[in-house]
Amino acid sequence: MARVLVVDDEREIVRMLAEFLARLGHVVAEAHSGAEALALARRRRFDAVLLDILMPGMDGNETLRRLRALDPGAVVIMISGAADEKASEESLALGAFDYIRKPFDFPHLETVLATALAMRA
Repeated sequence: MARVLVVDDEREIVRMLAEFLARLGHVVAEAHSGAEALALARRRRFDAVLLDILMPGMDGNETLRRLRALDPGAVVIMISGAADEKASEESLALGAFDYIRKPFDFPHLETVLATALAMRA
């Protein structure tokens, strides 16, 4: 069981991911903006963060920078529906563990998350 933070401005995406992760036995927290994610991360540590790249206001890469400043060992998996290779490359350069495209391949997401959690442990 891991504590996972799901961050996406699309509430339906957050709900879908939260349900999927809960079925895997994880404890899930939800945020709908970068600022909300950072506020939660200041109050508690998460074993992993699923973070959307394209969000209004503070985008995912800026949120990633700030999360890494709070917790340099944070395991962050970026998610996005846009085919923006530059943004995904920037995410990886900033220390994201991986980048997963929407719509989700849930078995792949489960494997990536399990690998990330095993490496953190």
